[in-house]
Amino acid sequence: MSVRRIRRDPEFEFWPDFGWHSTVAASILKLMKHFLLATIVTLALVIRAPAVTPDAAKHTNNLIVINYDPVLREQGGVRLQKFLKWNDPRPMTTNLIRYIRESSGAYANFNLIEWRDVDTFPLKRDGFRYTEQSFLEMWRRKDKGKAAHRPDSVSYAAIFKELNLVERVQRENITEIWIWGAPYFGTDEYAMKIPSDQVFYQTENPWFYRPYDIPDCGRTVWVMGFNYEVGEDNALHSFGHRCEGILSLTVGRGVWAGKAGETNAWSRFTRQADKCPDDAQVGNVHGGPNARSSYDYGQTNIVMSGADDWLNYPDLTGAKKPVNRDTWGKPHHLNFQRWWLAHLPRNAGTTDGFYNNWWRYIVDYDASVKALQPTGGTLQKPKKAMY
Repeated sequence: MSVRRIRRDPEFEFWPDFGWHSTVAASILKLMKHFLLATIVTLALVIRAPAVTPDAAKHTNNLIVINYDPVLREQGGVRLQKFLKWNDPRPMTTNLIRYIRESSGAYANFNLIEWRDVDTFPLKRDGFRYTEQSFLEMWRRKDKGKAAHRPDSVSYAAIFKELNLVERVQRENITEIWIWGAPYFGTDEYAMKIPSDQVFYQTENPWFYRPYDIPDCGRTVWVMGFNYEVGEDNALHSFGHRCEGILSLTVGRGVWAGKAGETNAWSRFTRQADKCPDDAQVGNVHGGPNARSSYDYGQTNIVMSGADDWLNYPDLTGAKKPVNRDTWGKPHHLNFQRWWLAHLPRNAGTTDGFYNNWWRYIVDYDASVKALQPTGGTLQKPKKAMY
């Protein structure tokens, strides 16, 4: 009687021969092997788990909200936002404050000092101002992008002068001014004015620092530009760009490029699998670690990402998890922005001359750079900026 010899699976070459003579037994052995290896990896990660401490500090910025929503007297006295059936900025503002507080681990808070509805169209830097008639004529055109007044940029100087904001910033310790308005009102997603335009690192990217014609108030002032035609996802998106800009000017030392990620924590944080297939991390405001193009928040492609490891910063373990659109869920644009913000490091202590809590630079810039001057930085006016 001959005995049929079962071919040995080369995958088990390093395992002892227990004399199995059935494929069922071989399958059981394979499962045992994978279970043991997974257990070893898990134990290794547990052993390496960092002992980081979240930053227990909290910070509150005083906020003025300016809502440019002119009354349309030729349309029965209804305001622009209601006439065109656009979104109500009041609940969106409440939600934005909540999203930012939650994403920052309760570090970033906003105290709404005043909500001001402004019954006019804002003045642009070249002196142009829409009227009720000219704005609605432009908006009704199919080629409104071409029909809109150019240059589009609003005059922040005029806004500050007309609403007496310099005095209020200084007297009431205001650091945040959020402006709501319609398309083509000319506000940027974010603008900021640092005293005397003095930053610590030169940069080749003019979009990091955006002072425009904001008056110098003796302290850093943030001016957010939100559009009530679109939803709160776009507003939070704008806040994310603010984070990118100020972190590029601090932790990034004036640099933001994936190739710099080997030595630049900020640049590594934003890596995507598309350009760094072996080192996808959190991505940027325009797309997550699995994005294949800008604004690709609903991408189903799964990649291995180190996003959650940044909650351990600076004690990164190298652990990665599968990530795709289901990680942040629907609505994809809004929830991705919340997910991205929530992965910004916010632990206590310092690393390489920077706070481990990056939110300190985002909402408390002046005090942060005064208490801990960025490593190797020298105060100077940036040669490239949005002046």
